[in-house]
Formats: sequence, C-alpha cells, structure tokens
Amino acid sequence: MGPAVELWKETEMGKMRSKYEKLREKITFWEDKKTKKAKRKLHRTERGVEKTKLKAMQRYSEDNERIDTIVASARAHAYGMQIKEELKVKQKANLMRTSGHASESNKL
Repeated sequence: MGPAVELWKETEMGKMRSKYEKLREKITFWEDKKTKKAKRKLHRTERGVEKTKLKAMQRYSEDNERIDTIVASARAHAYGMQIKEELKVKQKANLMRTSGHASESNKL
C-alpha cells in the first residue's frame, strides 16, 4: 500500500500545485490589469487637469486682452473728454478776457 499511496499523494500534490499555480497566474494577471487601468486613469486625469489648467490660462489671457482693450478705450475717451473740457474752459476764459465780463459761475 505504501507505493500506491505515495503515487496518489504525488499525483494529488501535482494537481494541487498546478491548480494554485493557475490561480496565482490569474491573480497576477488581474493585478497587472487593474494596475494598468489605474495608471491610465491617472494619466487621463492628469491630462484633464492640464487641459483644464490650459483652458483657464487661455481664458485668463483672453479676459486680460478684453480688459486691456476696454481700459485703453476708456482712457482714450476720458482723455478726449478732458481735452474737450479744457478747451471749453480756455475758450470761456478768452471770451471773458476779451469782453471784460466774468461769468456768473465765477462770481462769489
């Protein structure tokens, strides 16, 4: 009975080793698959963050350009209005000098 039991034991041990070797391979395959998937997701997220950051920077740049345009226009308009008002004051002063009359708003 000794050699038959030994043969059966070795056969069963071989089957068991084979079974668990396949199981370890499945576990390793699953681990690799999940690891690669997680890494792809990480890269996708990082690219998304980079794209979001890039979009934000572009939006910021566009906003600044728009603001600069508006400010330049407003400054030019204000300067034009200032020149116009100064010219009116100068003309009024010249009129007062030539006529000898002070305007009602200048009298105290």
